Amino acid sequence: MHLANQRMTTGSKRHPTAFGAALPEGEPRGIADIHDALVIREGDLFLLTDENGNVPSGHARGLGLYHADTRHLSTFNFYFHTSTPVVLLSTAELGFASEHVLTNPMLRMTGGQIVPAGTIEVRRQRVISGLLEETLQITNYHSEPVELQLHLELAADFANIFEVRGLLRKRRGDRASSRVVANHVTYEYRGADRKLRHTVVTFSPRPHSLSASGAILRVRLKPRQTWTMRMTIAASAGGPVAGLNHARRGRLQLVVDSYQRWLSGCTQVVTDNGFFNRALARSLSDLRMLWLRTEDGASFPAAGTPWFDALFGRDALIMGFQTLAFRPAIARDTLRALARWQGRDVDPNREEEPGKILHEFRRGELSMSGGPALRPYFGSIDATLLFLLLIAEYYAWTNDRRFLQQLRPNILAAIDWMYAYGDPDRDGYVEYEKRSPAGLDNQGWKDSSDAIVHADGSIAPPPLALVEVQAYLYALKRRLVPVLQTLGLAGIASRFAGEARTLRRRFHKDFWLPEERFYSLALDGSGHPCATVTSNVGHALWCGVITRQHARAVIERALANDLFSGWGVRTLSRSNPRYNPLGYHLGTVWPHDSAIAAFGFKMYGCEEEANEVATALFDAAMSFPYMRLPELFGGEARAAHHPPVPYPVACRPQGWAAGAFPMLLHAIFGLAPDAPNGVLRIVRPSLPDWLETAEVRGLRVGRGQVDLRYRRRGRRTAVDVLESTGDVRVVLADRWPL
Repeated sequence: MHLANQRMTTGSKRHPTAFGAALPEGEPRGIADIHDALVIREGDLFLLTDENGNVPSGHARGLGLYHADTRHLSTFNFYFHTSTPVVLLSTAELGFASEHVLTNPMLRMTGGQIVPAGTIEVRRQRVISGLLEETLQITNYHSEPVELQLHLELAADFANIFEVRGLLRKRRGDRASSRVVANHVTYEYRGADRKLRHTVVTFSPRPHSLSASGAILRVRLKPRQTWTMRMTIAASAGGPVAGLNHARRGRLQLVVDSYQRWLSGCTQVVTDNGFFNRALARSLSDLRMLWLRTEDGASFPAAGTPWFDALFGRDALIMGFQTLAFRPAIARDTLRALARWQGRDVDPNREEEPGKILHEFRRGELSMSGGPALRPYFGSIDATLLFLLLIAEYYAWTNDRRFLQQLRPNILAAIDWMYAYGDPDRDGYVEYEKRSPAGLDNQGWKDSSDAIVHADGSIAPPPLALVEVQAYLYALKRRLVPVLQTLGLAGIASRFAGEARTLRRRFHKDFWLPEERFYSLALDGSGHPCATVTSNVGHALWCGVITRQHARAVIERALANDLFSGWGVRTLSRSNPRYNPLGYHLGTVWPHDSAIAAFGFKMYGCEEEANEVATALFDAAMSFPYMRLPELFGGEARAAHHPPVPYPVACRPQGWAAGAFPMLLHAIFGLAPDAPNGVLRIVRPSLPDWLETAEVRGLRVGRGQVDLRYRRRGRRTAVDVLESTGDVRVVLADRWPL
């Protein structure tokens, strides 16, 4: 998906960097599986543990406490003196807090005392708010007094996330000696970027023994007695740590209140299906969980935890599209952040060009000091187009003319980039070929090095014109016209309208595959079509570039058994020689990708087909912990005897996976806003058969708000306007405005 996720195979080609071997192409070397790991996150801090709540010494799973792409705690392992605890409960459902309830196996104590199994309860409660805080409670339920010796191993390796994922470095920064003073341990590291990073672990009360390698706790407990200890772990990179003055209850309440404000600020949707209500609530909470605010005030959603816990242009923009009906501020803040770091210079090393929107902005040591994922890295062919397209869609929902005026220079710069750099051969298509030796080979959303293939499985040579990128180009040239007119740019608006008509005709001529009744994945460097059946064409439906007379055939082909798994749309057809149900972009199912396709189905009047995809994703969510859709999952065909196969190192939570259900509801409800004209069109609403009623409250269109009630009777869905405030009219429509 991103720069750190190029495919790695034995003997794969690597490009040298100043830090050693370049990023591995693909799976993180040495990290085989995190599908059952637990994650809690808040702000720019997250903790990834095993299912027991531990970060064992010497593990190879990428576990630990991270801040700004740096692992500040690489060991955090609790155990009894002679044995490992038995786990009774381990949950991170809240997202920002976790709880682990443990008990003892039979313990043979010094002096001959036997402590029966299941008589000592260990309760570990954690919350992240500025720092990580853990409350450790030990309760004796044995009928006799006990004296326990408990161990907590600690270590901080300050590994960069790229190192954790497999990067080989020739040199590192300098690690200072750890310091133990009173009741706390401090670990320090000065990176190659000369920034001082430190981790401070504080205990209250002070342990019996404390050293850089951990703590020994000696606890004497009478029957029914409880002993409590509080630990805080603060991580920082050169600046003060926030939240140190809050007690545990205050720290927890701060985050609870923040989540409540976030959720209450979203459009409220309640259906008659309690399971779906939970899945939707999880999606919105995960979007809040991923929210990042930089030291200088920029706000945006991170792409996904643990591997992509940073700003990614494409991901954040798609999240903006997915959530316009629920929280348009996500789109606004994302656009503002990306405009701030829009390209200004020509820099081949970073693939930066004037007006271009970044791919990836990281704050870790390697990014800050000229290593991989240079700060920022611009190797994305579609982020600039999606930036312009999201501005158009945001305006259609909000009529926010003041914000348009603020972005006017950025809009013009992005348009200039399209003509000057996005289409270097002036053929009317936007294409890419990497310019940085350590950059991404592929620069669309399927950006692993083997993602773009011909029908025979061979890698397509660059420069490449992707099918979805031309669809984005078409959509922005149509939908940006009202924005340009509002900004007094009528000449560009007229040019766009004409070019969109020409592009649509050429697109069908050059990309259509008559034998497949589908569109090709891309045009390769020789202009030959990659006659490969992939999910990318779903994006072309979403953008409206496909003609209505061809849409039905495309949708039927997308739902054929080789592409549709029963859990969603595969990234690659099973008929391709490269197909692999666990291949990153070669046969897996990505929830956001399937949701985009379903939205496209809806736009062409294929509501039943859209609901089939929505049903598949809802059923998949029921099979994953906390009803959380992961970044991706296996493309194996749906069967009665097993749920979707987890992808072993998928991000959870992941931003555009969290946005899948909000986007699906947007389509199901048929919401087509025109805020500048004070109109909300509702186009052929169609609830799936697992929903009979749905209420929508506080839906914002421009300065107005609308409350709606949907009711399904058989195959027909009716909608009532419960209340409308402000200047907005609700109009029923039969066709989506393509």
